Amino acid sequence: MEDFEKELEEVSKYFEKFAMTDYELRAFLAVVLLGASTPDSIAMTANIPRTSTYKILEKLEERGFITSLEGRPKVFKAKNIYEIRKNFSKNLDDLFEKLTDLNELLTERGLPQLIYTIYGREKVLEKMKEVLNSAERYAMISTPKLREIRQELGKEIESALSRNVSISIVAPDNQRVPAGARIFRNNSLIATDIVSDGSRAIIAAPDLSACGYTDNPILAEHLNSFVEILTTRKT
Repeated sequence: MEDFEKELEEVSKYFEKFAMTDYELRAFLAVVLLGASTPDSIAMTANIPRTSTYKILEKLEERGFITSLEGRPKVFKAKNIYEIRKNFSKNLDDLFEKLTDLNELLTERGLPQLIYTIYGREKVLEKMKEVLNSAERYAMISTPKLREIRQELGKEIESALSRNVSISIVAPDNQRVPAGARIFRNNSLIATDIVSDGSRAIIAAPDLSACGYTDNPILAEHLNSFVEILTTRKT
Protein backbone atom coordinates (compact mmCIF):
# COMPACT_ATOMS: atom_id res chain seq x y z
CA MET A 1 0.00 0.00 0.00
CA GLU A 2 2.91 2.36 0.65
CA ASP A 3 4.13 1.92 -2.94
CA PHE A 4 0.61 2.45 -4.22
CA GLU A 5 0.15 5.68 -2.28
CA LYS A 6 3.47 6.96 -3.61
CA GLU A 7 2.50 6.21 -7.21
CA LEU A 8 -0.94 7.74 -6.66
CA GLU A 9 0.62 10.95 -5.37
CA GLU A 10 2.89 11.22 -8.41
CA VAL A 11 0.02 10.64 -10.87
CA SER A 12 -2.09 13.21 -9.01
CA LYS A 13 0.46 15.92 -9.81
CA TYR A 14 -0.19 15.44 -13.52
CA PHE A 15 -3.96 15.74 -13.09
CA GLU A 16 -3.51 19.07 -11.30
CA LYS A 17 -1.85 20.53 -14.41
CA PHE A 18 -4.83 19.95 -16.69
CA ALA A 19 -7.24 22.58 -15.34
CA MET A 20 -7.43 26.02 -13.73
CA THR A 21 -9.71 27.28 -11.00
CA ASP A 22 -12.15 30.06 -11.90
CA TYR A 23 -9.89 32.74 -10.41
CA GLU A 24 -6.79 31.29 -12.11
CA LEU A 25 -8.53 31.33 -15.48
CA ARG A 26 -9.71 34.92 -14.96
CA ALA A 27 -6.21 36.02 -13.98
CA PHE A 28 -4.59 34.23 -16.93
CA LEU A 29 -7.01 35.75 -19.48
CA ALA A 30 -6.44 39.19 -17.94
CA VAL A 31 -2.68 38.78 -18.34
CA VAL A 32 -3.18 37.75 -21.99
CA LEU A 33 -5.38 40.77 -22.66
CA LEU A 34 -3.18 43.27 -20.82
CA GLY A 35 0.09 42.01 -22.27
CA ALA A 36 2.32 42.79 -19.29
CA SER A 37 0.83 44.25 -16.16
CA THR A 38 0.95 44.58 -12.39
CA PRO A 39 -1.09 42.47 -9.93
CA ASP A 40 -3.39 45.41 -9.18
CA SER A 41 -4.27 45.94 -12.85
CA ILE A 42 -4.72 42.20 -13.35
CA ALA A 43 -7.03 41.98 -10.31
CA MET A 44 -9.15 44.87 -11.59
CA THR A 45 -9.43 43.45 -15.12
CA ALA A 46 -10.09 39.88 -13.93
CA ASN A 47 -12.51 41.00 -11.20
CA ILE A 48 -10.80 38.87 -8.57
CA PRO A 49 -9.84 39.79 -4.96
CA ARG A 50 -6.67 41.85 -4.82
CA THR A 51 -5.62 40.00 -1.66
CA SER A 52 -5.56 36.69 -3.57
CA THR A 53 -4.12 37.92 -6.87
CA TYR A 54 -0.40 37.64 -6.13
CA LYS A 55 -0.79 34.06 -4.85
CA ILE A 56 -2.84 33.16 -7.94
CA LEU A 57 -0.24 34.67 -10.27
CA GLU A 58 2.56 32.78 -8.52
CA LYS A 59 0.61 29.54 -9.01
CA LEU A 60 0.13 30.30 -12.72
CA GLU A 61 3.84 31.02 -13.07
CA GLU A 62 4.72 27.80 -11.26
CA ARG A 63 2.50 25.84 -13.67
CA GLY A 64 4.09 27.48 -16.72
CA PHE A 65 1.29 29.77 -17.92
CA ILE A 66 2.94 33.12 -17.23
CA THR A 67 6.30 34.62 -16.37
CA SER A 68 7.30 37.53 -14.15
CA LEU A 69 9.61 40.51 -14.57
CA GLU A 70 11.35 41.79 -11.46
CA GLY A 71 10.51 45.29 -10.37
CA ARG A 72 8.47 47.31 -7.91
CA PRO A 73 5.80 46.22 -8.32
CA LYS A 74 6.51 42.93 -10.10
CA VAL A 75 5.10 42.69 -13.64
CA PHE A 76 3.55 39.53 -15.09
CA LYS A 77 3.11 38.54 -18.72
CA ALA A 78 1.75 35.47 -20.50
CA LYS A 79 4.04 32.90 -22.01
CA ASN A 80 3.77 32.18 -25.72
CA ILE A 81 0.53 30.25 -26.32
CA TYR A 82 2.27 27.68 -28.49
CA GLU A 83 4.82 27.10 -25.73
CA ILE A 84 1.98 26.53 -23.25
CA ARG A 85 0.34 24.06 -25.61
CA LYS A 86 3.66 22.26 -26.10
CA ASN A 87 4.16 21.99 -22.34
CA PHE A 88 0.66 20.60 -21.82
CA SER A 89 1.14 18.04 -24.58
CA LYS A 90 4.37 16.94 -22.91
CA ASN A 91 2.64 16.66 -19.53
CA LEU A 92 -0.03 14.45 -21.06
CA ASP A 93 2.61 12.29 -22.75
CA ASP A 94 4.46 12.04 -19.42
CA LEU A 95 1.23 10.99 -17.71
CA PHE A 96 0.63 8.14 -20.16
CA GLU A 97 4.27 7.11 -19.85
CA LYS A 98 3.89 7.04 -16.07
CA LEU A 99 0.73 4.94 -16.32
CA THR A 100 2.49 2.53 -18.69
CA ASP A 101 5.44 2.22 -16.29
CA LEU A 102 3.02 1.51 -13.45
CA ASN A 103 1.36 -1.23 -15.50
CA GLU A 104 4.70 -2.84 -16.24
CA LEU A 105 5.69 -2.66 -12.57
CA LEU A 106 2.50 -4.43 -11.53
CA THR A 107 2.92 -7.06 -14.23
CA GLU A 108 6.47 -7.79 -13.04
CA ARG A 109 5.14 -8.32 -9.54
CA GLY A 110 2.47 -10.70 -10.77
CA LEU A 111 -0.30 -8.32 -9.72
CA PRO A 112 -3.41 -7.51 -11.76
CA GLN A 113 -3.27 -4.29 -13.76
CA LEU A 114 -4.91 -1.23 -12.24
CA ILE A 115 -4.69 0.98 -15.32
CA TYR A 116 -4.98 -0.16 -18.92
CA THR A 117 -3.63 1.94 -21.76
CA ILE A 118 -5.80 1.77 -24.88
CA TYR A 119 -4.58 2.98 -28.26
CA GLY A 120 -6.62 3.91 -31.32
CA ARG A 121 -9.50 6.37 -31.56
CA GLU A 122 -12.17 3.74 -32.29
CA LYS A 123 -11.09 1.59 -29.36
CA VAL A 124 -11.04 4.62 -27.07
CA LEU A 125 -14.57 5.56 -28.12
CA GLU A 126 -15.78 1.99 -27.61
CA LYS A 127 -14.38 1.99 -24.08
CA MET A 128 -16.07 5.34 -23.40
CA LYS A 129 -19.38 3.88 -24.57
CA GLU A 130 -18.84 0.88 -22.31
CA VAL A 131 -18.19 3.11 -19.30
CA LEU A 132 -21.33 5.19 -19.95
CA ASN A 133 -23.47 2.11 -20.55
CA SER A 134 -22.30 0.66 -17.23
CA ALA A 135 -23.46 3.72 -15.26
CA GLU A 136 -26.26 3.03 -12.79
CA ARG A 137 -26.24 6.12 -10.59
CA TYR A 138 -24.15 8.89 -12.13
CA ALA A 139 -21.54 9.71 -14.75
CA MET A 140 -19.22 12.70 -15.00
CA ILE A 141 -17.77 13.92 -18.30
CA SER A 142 -15.08 16.58 -18.52
CA THR A 143 -14.06 17.49 -22.06
CA PRO A 144 -12.89 20.39 -24.22
CA LYS A 145 -14.57 18.69 -27.22
CA LEU A 146 -18.19 18.33 -26.16
CA ARG A 147 -19.50 18.64 -29.73
CA GLU A 148 -17.38 15.68 -30.81
CA ILE A 149 -18.25 13.66 -27.70
CA ARG A 150 -21.99 14.29 -28.25
CA GLN A 151 -21.67 13.23 -31.87
CA GLU A 152 -19.87 10.01 -30.98
CA LEU A 153 -21.53 9.16 -27.64
CA GLY A 154 -24.91 10.88 -27.97
CA LYS A 155 -26.92 7.65 -27.87
CA GLU A 156 -25.08 6.40 -24.80
CA ILE A 157 -25.60 9.71 -22.98
CA GLU A 158 -29.32 9.75 -23.85
CA SER A 159 -29.66 6.13 -22.77
CA ALA A 160 -28.04 6.90 -19.42
CA LEU A 161 -30.36 9.86 -18.88
CA SER A 162 -33.36 7.69 -19.75
CA ARG A 163 -32.23 5.27 -17.01
CA ASN A 164 -32.30 8.19 -14.54
CA VAL A 165 -28.52 8.29 -14.39
CA SER A 166 -27.35 11.72 -13.25
CA ILE A 167 -25.02 13.19 -15.91
CA SER A 168 -22.68 16.06 -15.01
CA ILE A 169 -20.64 17.67 -17.78
CA VAL A 170 -17.69 20.07 -17.55
CA ALA A 171 -17.13 21.82 -20.89
CA PRO A 172 -16.11 25.16 -22.41
CA ASP A 173 -18.57 27.99 -23.01
CA ASN A 174 -20.83 27.99 -26.08
CA GLN A 175 -21.01 24.21 -26.38
CA ARG A 176 -24.48 22.72 -26.26
CA VAL A 177 -25.29 20.22 -23.54
CA PRO A 178 -27.77 17.33 -23.78
CA ALA A 179 -31.13 18.17 -22.20
CA GLY A 180 -31.28 16.81 -18.67
CA ALA A 181 -27.53 16.99 -17.99
CA ARG A 182 -25.97 19.38 -15.47
CA ILE A 183 -23.38 21.70 -16.97
CA PHE A 184 -20.30 23.35 -15.44
CA ARG A 185 -18.27 25.70 -17.65
CA ASN A 186 -14.47 25.58 -17.88
CA ASN A 187 -12.46 26.93 -20.82
CA SER A 188 -9.07 25.51 -19.83
CA LEU A 189 -9.67 21.77 -20.28
CA ILE A 190 -7.09 19.71 -22.14
CA ALA A 191 -7.96 16.03 -21.74
CA THR A 192 -11.30 14.21 -21.82
CA ASP A 193 -12.25 12.44 -18.57
CA ILE A 194 -15.22 10.14 -18.00
CA VAL A 195 -16.14 8.58 -14.64
CA SER A 196 -18.99 6.14 -14.00
CA ASP A 197 -20.37 5.57 -10.48
CA GLY A 198 -16.93 6.28 -9.04
CA SER A 199 -15.84 2.78 -10.07
CA ARG A 200 -14.78 3.13 -13.71
CA ALA A 201 -12.74 5.97 -15.18
CA ILE A 202 -11.06 7.12 -18.38
CA ILE A 203 -8.61 9.91 -19.13
CA ALA A 204 -8.06 10.38 -22.86
CA ALA A 205 -5.60 12.30 -25.00
CA PRO A 206 -6.90 15.52 -26.61
CA ASP A 207 -7.35 13.82 -30.00
CA LEU A 208 -8.81 10.65 -28.40
CA SER A 209 -5.98 8.61 -29.91
CA ALA A 210 -5.18 6.96 -26.57
CA CYS A 211 -6.59 6.70 -23.09
CA GLY A 212 -5.89 5.30 -19.67
CA TYR A 213 -8.73 3.18 -18.26
CA THR A 214 -9.27 1.76 -14.78
CA ASP A 215 -12.00 -0.17 -13.04
CA ASN A 216 -10.15 0.04 -9.74
CA PRO A 217 -12.49 1.91 -7.35
CA ILE A 218 -9.66 3.75 -5.57
CA LEU A 219 -8.18 5.17 -8.77
CA ALA A 220 -11.59 5.84 -10.31
CA GLU A 221 -12.72 7.71 -7.22
CA HIS A 222 -9.52 9.76 -7.32
CA LEU A 223 -10.25 10.91 -10.87
CA ASN A 224 -13.88 11.46 -9.86
CA SER A 225 -12.69 13.81 -7.09
CA PHE A 226 -10.52 15.67 -9.59
CA VAL A 227 -13.47 16.24 -11.94
CA GLU A 228 -15.61 17.36 -8.99
CA ILE A 229 -12.98 20.01 -8.22
CA LEU A 230 -13.63 21.46 -11.67
CA THR A 231 -17.30 21.89 -10.75
CA THR A 232 -16.86 23.36 -7.28
CA ARG A 233 -13.55 25.20 -6.81
CA LYS A 234 -13.79 28.97 -7.20
CA THR A 235 -10.44 30.13 -5.84
